[in-house]
Amino acid sequence: MTNSASQPPVYFRSLELENVRCIGQRQALSLADRDGNPVQWTLILGDNGVGKTTLLQCLAWMKPEVSEDENTGSKFLEPTLSTEENSTLTSLMRHGTDVEATVEATLKATFSVGRYFQSREGSANGRDITIGMTLLGSDGQLRHAQSYVPIDPESMQPEHMHASNLVMFAYGAARRSGTLKVDRGTLHSPLASIFRDSAELYDAEDILLNLDYRAAKVATERNKNRLRQIKQVLASVLPDVGRGENIQILGPEILGHPSEPSGVRFKTPYGVVPLSGLSLGYQTTLTWIADLALRLYEQYPDSSDPLSEPGIALIDEIELHLHPRWQRRMMEDLSRWFPNLQFIVTAHSPLVVQAAEGGNLAILQERNGEASIEMHPESVSEWRADQILASDLFGIPSRSRSIEKLIEERDALLDMADRKPEDEIRLYSLEKRLDTLRTAEDPDDQAAMDLIRKVAEKLKDGGWNRS
Repeated sequence: MTNSASQPPVYFRSLELENVRCIGQRQALSLADRDGNPVQWTLILGDNGVGKTTLLQCLAWMKPEVSEDENTGSKFLEPTLSTEENSTLTSLMRHGTDVEATVEATLKATFSVGRYFQSREGSANGRDITIGMTLLGSDGQLRHAQSYVPIDPESMQPEHMHASNLVMFAYGAARRSGTLKVDRGTLHSPLASIFRDSAELYDAEDILLNLDYRAAKVATERNKNRLRQIKQVLASVLPDVGRGENIQILGPEILGHPSEPSGVRFKTPYGVVPLSGLSLGYQTTLTWIADLALRLYEQYPDSSDPLSEPGIALIDEIELHLHPRWQRRMMEDLSRWFPNLQFIVTAHSPLVVQAAEGGNLAILQERNGEASIEMHPESVSEWRADQILASDLFGIPSRSRSIEKLIEERDALLDMADRKPEDEIRLYSLEKRLDTLRTAEDPDDQAAMDLIRKVAEKLKDGGWNRS
């Protein structure tokens, strides 16, 4: 476990890839602001299948580990990827259509040691650290793999040891309500669900029951505070729950007394609901946040506030199963309760992008059969959701497809140099139809626009005295 008092935080600053799966030419994912300091939120956008999950997996694989040279005994850093099976390494290499060609795939991650988010102290505790790995293959097979650290491996500096203690958690898009029990031995790998759809998270109800038991039987202030805190976190991020007092922990089911109230229940405007009766969106979000809180409690056992300790959270499709109103507030809630976690997430929602004020936006796009990464430095927090959809972040028109076809037909007629009478009739019909479309978001604004149109029509037709 990590002692936060003696270990400065370690965060991602960048990830570079070349010839990795759908990525061909070298691409760089910046995880820093304009000054080069790690940023707390990075949103990765892109179509399905263009490599968003691959980026999260590569970040997880770049977690630094300390290794020792068998011959010299010297210690050095290398990525977790170096411990993977050859089949996994082979699957990472982009062979393209010519499987007989020699392929060199590279992955490189740069980390910064220091406090950046809550305290904004900058990287005063050590220099940046870069680790990476090169894979060589031909005939569709891995031929050679070598990790590298562009530092002197003979001398492990303090910041290198700090990097080896980097704390990272990952939650894949297939995350679901877990069945793993807290008291069944040690916690499973916090990165498992980003690689395996079958990987389970810890049972959220069991986490709450366990914390409640500790607070009652070992009634230290720490145990009481942790129970109170996790209830507040879950209540604040779950719409309609609101306060920690609205989460009732009734204890485990008693054998032979199935009618006795048990488990965890939530007070909502619609009544008291057991955890199993909550919607899928509630259950999914509650499960991974409870899992994250538990892992921070276990990671920082001596901390007075483990949820404020540093770490990195990788989340695939953060808006999974969430209502639009919930999507807009999720990042703010998570930043409040986990102020020193670096969140690197994928998303498909313009509402999540809209809420990412001060965050980092990366767009993955397919070009000529390869995925490219484009960083989007422009803030879109003041844009409307439909403007974000229509921008290059998503490239989706704000109108329905049927309306878009009418607009395309009208534009084609307007571009015609010599329109026939039937074309003029059709153009007039299209313009009349399109003029009735809503152009304002607010109903009062739309009513005003409708009135302006009517006045304009009257003036054009001579229906009113213009004097």
